[in-house]
Amino acid sequence: MNAEAGPSTPPAGRVPAYKLSQSLNGHRRSVTALQWLTDGQALVSGGADGILNIWTSTPPSTSLGHARTIRAHRTGINSLSISPDDLYVATASDDNDIRIYPVSSPSPAASGPVSAEPEPEVQAERKTRSLTTPLRELKGHTAPVLAVAFSPKSNLLVSGSFDESAIVWDVRRGVALRQLPAHSEAVWTVGWDGEGVMVLTGSADGLIRLWDATTGQCLKTLDNDSNSPVTSALFTPNPFYLISGTAGVVRVYNIHTGKVVKTLQPTTAVVVPAPTGAANENKEGGTTVGAVVVAFTAVPECAEGMEVDGPGGKKEAWVLATTGESGVAGGKVVIWELGTRRVGQVLEGHRSAVIALAVHPSGRMVATGSLEPEKVIHVWRDDE
Repeated sequence: MNAEAGPSTPPAGRVPAYKLSQSLNGHRRSVTALQWLTDGQALVSGGADGILNIWTSTPPSTSLGHARTIRAHRTGINSLSISPDDLYVATASDDNDIRIYPVSSPSPAASGPVSAEPEPEVQAERKTRSLTTPLRELKGHTAPVLAVAFSPKSNLLVSGSFDESAIVWDVRRGVALRQLPAHSEAVWTVGWDGEGVMVLTGSADGLIRLWDATTGQCLKTLDNDSNSPVTSALFTPNPFYLISGTAGVVRVYNIHTGKVVKTLQPTTAVVVPAPTGAANENKEGGTTVGAVVVAFTAVPECAEGMEVDGPGGKKEAWVLATTGESGVAGGKVVIWELGTRRVGQVLEGHRSAVIALAVHPSGRMVATGSLEPEKVIHVWRDDE
């Protein structure tokens, strides 16, 4: 089945009900990357200003406040990844390097009242302070690093670059284990399967490739009918499926057959031009304007369709995707039920294109980050 999703009437059952809860201002340029810690206690943001911000809450409040700033790079951060053990954050930058920093921050009790943006003295310090010293600095790419992802065991890292290659790294030793001659264009997205045995790479050449993480052998190549550049891709908790985002379209693949089984298209968006393939064109901090960024979550009380195991039993799988462009058609996040392709909700609150998206481990919160001039993080909550 390869049908585009259109407006539909959701059947009875639990649907997302996110509401804008908070806005965070901590970056001078576009917010390019977001990820929650696996314990859900903090959110990490990266920007085209080269800065990492860590946001936490101080009990009993659940509102996020600025806890720590890491001056990671002198150039823009294109991607970040938090190790599943919550100890480290890796950054990918336009300076061709990957850097690894500790996530640890002052305890909530010691950090004082939370604020939705850094204190004035912190903001002033950023303008003059030197770079924060990383635990590891991984050098091997010859062009901007566009994507990075920790393995499930936190011991390996995979990176993708504008140099058309992907590298698998040994994090503890800080050395490259193998270089994958992955694609004929820039590698925009990378990831791991749940077991940590398979790596995915997605590229501007329109292909997704699956690799044996140990041998570096290419196991499978997935394409799409339009050869649209792949700007986002991830394995689902269900080991049979993979989700990708291209210019205006989300595709669901059966990994074993290599076939597209579902196609979802934001009903509130227009299809926008694909990336041009130049490192400094049509992108802010490495993320292409108009590219679809996808994320995955689950809600309880599933009605029908693909299900995943989660806390409390089976849950219904939902896909979140940005609409790309700014303006009337853009700046939104569309949420679909994966099995039925019904649209559960559209998040509207940004004035600029949303290029960063992260779902809280509980599925009850979503963080979204936008391009300049807005450069804000919105936090959405579903408390129903």
